[in-house]
Amino acid sequence: MHLLFEFEKETKEELFSIYAPTITGFKQWVRDKMTQLQEEEIPGVEAKVSTEQNIALSFFKLANYSKMYWRSVLADSPLALPDNLIFLMNLWVHGEMTKMELIRKSTQEKPTGMQIVNRLIELKFVCQKDSEVDKRSKIVEITTLGEQELMNNREDIQKISQVINGNLKQTEKQSLVQLLDKLLYFHDDVFSDTKNREELIYFIANRER
Repeated sequence: MHLLFEFEKETKEELFSIYAPTITGFKQWVRDKMTQLQEEEIPGVEAKVSTEQNIALSFFKLANYSKMYWRSVLADSPLALPDNLIFLMNLWVHGEMTKMELIRKSTQEKPTGMQIVNRLIELKFVCQKDSEVDKRSKIVEITTLGEQELMNNREDIQKISQVINGNLKQTEKQSLVQLLDKLLYFHDDVFSDTKNREELIYFIANRER
């Protein structure tokens, strides 16, 4: 019975719990707890790779797999470069914005982000104009040609997205989205202000576990 109390307490404390408050969710929670205990009993495993390191490495590997899928299927399109797609999608979904807003929303550093924006302008997928608020800033927006490029590749983009999702069940996808949103919210907050290398090093060194 104590397991049920622990399950209820844990799921209530979590803002975005990956476990549904149902019998099925409770069973999955118990299975995951058992797996965690078994892994902790294996000597040397925790010393070699921590849970946090495992998650970080998995993100790197998944990013590389994703890039290979994009480049293979969209080889004949400028969207074969994931950064082009991310920048275009942000403009398509959120509308016009300043160059720096687009770069921050697309999680890029300023020099690299500027190169991507300029590349999209050269492709005529994006156009720019002077800001009426700040004459030093440029406003960028997606063009009709840029929207057309997205629409022409929409089916392939969906197919690639399905492959990247692998064999996850719908409920697992929804749980994963909640966890990723939680992580993105954290990192978006960290990068809400432009940080230089020294500031990032300080943040990482003083981050509480």
